[in-house]
Amino acid sequence: MQKWKQVAGLTTLLVGLGALATWDEWKTKNEEKEKETKGVLLSITPDSVTGLRLKTTNDDSGGEKTPGAAPDLSKLTEITLRLNGSSWDIISPVTTTADQQVVADLIKNVTDYKTESEVSKSKEQWPQFGLANPRREIEIETKDNKKVKFFVGLNTPVGFSVYTATSNADTVYTGSQYIATSTAKTLFDLRDKKVLSGSPSDITAVKLTTKSGAKLESLNLVQNDGKWTIQGPSTTPGDNVSIKNYLEDVFGIKAEEFFDHPSKELLSSLSDKNLLAKLELSKKDTPISLTVSQVKDAFYAQVSGITAVFKVPTDARSKILKTAKDLRDKKIFSFGSSDVTKVTIDGESFAKVATDWYRAEDAGNFSPDGKFSGKAEEKPATANHIRGLVVDLEYARAEDVFDSSSAVAKNLPKAPKHRVILGLSPKEKDITIDVWTAQDNPEMIYIRRSDAPQIYKSKRSTIASLSPNKMTPVGDEASGGNPAGGAPPDLMK
Repeated sequence: MQKWKQVAGLTTLLVGLGALATWDEWKTKNEEKEKETKGVLLSITPDSVTGLRLKTTNDDSGGEKTPGAAPDLSKLTEITLRLNGSSWDIISPVTTTADQQVVADLIKNVTDYKTESEVSKSKEQWPQFGLANPRREIEIETKDNKKVKFFVGLNTPVGFSVYTATSNADTVYTGSQYIATSTAKTLFDLRDKKVLSGSPSDITAVKLTTKSGAKLESLNLVQNDGKWTIQGPSTTPGDNVSIKNYLEDVFGIKAEEFFDHPSKELLSSLSDKNLLAKLELSKKDTPISLTVSQVKDAFYAQVSGITAVFKVPTDARSKILKTAKDLRDKKIFSFGSSDVTKVTIDGESFAKVATDWYRAEDAGNFSPDGKFSGKAEEKPATANHIRGLVVDLEYARAEDVFDSSSAVAKNLPKAPKHRVILGLSPKEKDITIDVWTAQDNPEMIYIRRSDAPQIYKSKRSTIASLSPNKMTPVGDEASGGNPAGGAPPDLMK
């Protein structure tokens, strides 16, 4: 019996301790919640807000006005916003897309705002705190169609506080002045400043028309199966990365100023005479047309279907004006290094056996799987520089590309400095590569492929592996040692 009483006593003690722990946890959570919500004027969560109406004088003097004085109506701004699905739109005084982050920050600043102290419970005293005609009046509408107003009045005479109140009660509070500055939003602040809406990834074709003197020139880009092709003025593969970056730059252009109701004088100045460029962007739904004009030193943009005129930064010029040379694919070769089986450099031939490279006259001493048929001490050295050359050529990119009719192409000597022949699979033709040193810069070379008419200007390092040793720097006669004894000449000198 005594043992049973001990067990019962321990059980009661454990239950009591558990209850005490639960109560303590509950109390702690309540205290933390009370601490978090203490001083919060509005019991509204940001995700419940569906509408905003902001009236502000944009007056930051705060304490210089006579208490109760009416705000300067010439500075009064009233903006109405509405949540449309998951994004915010401005519906008054203009209809346009809002800057989502700015609106989200505004809502959070108001709903999270905490007061410091209570100074009055009488609405009759509101005028002396600047709340009868407040600097800021923000009406918030929630999902349940309830509305509440948040008011910001004058700054307090001492300290860095401001008087605040809501339409829920007559009580006047003081709180941090940051609420006055964080809610001083203009129409410009709240609107989306991007000139173009949508995503650059949706664009399937681009037509860029630019004006050169009195002549109009066009550049046409078309996307097919994820690959871009330049179709005008000549047909050539586009550089997917360059075109992607180009479209992102264009879609990233932001307005410095909006003219929602442009004057006749402004519209008249945006004539063909001042046309800088016209960009026609095709996509699955409605195409977009962007026109940019230059009036003296200022740049203005117009978008199809929008009456507003956008003043844009001067760097919009460099973001929009591109040539085929800027956007074409500058990769010089399209082969894979693993597909090359033979290489000839200025008449000296090399062949690949299994995964290693040897001089052509030595390759015959190996079986197809790379086993040497002679004595081990007679095994020839590998020509590893050929592997490096083939890889360098595979990934080589041009600094510039010139058409066959260009002055660069016409002025090249008839005989190249070097000729490299790449032997591919039996089904593909060999590629002959002619190389010249650029006369104006010995660190650059010109390359011409037998399967393309263009001339590619590339860095000299592209063919650094022409010889077994690292190429001698320009003006330096020294060279590294040669395993065979003696130093090979710099092939580009």
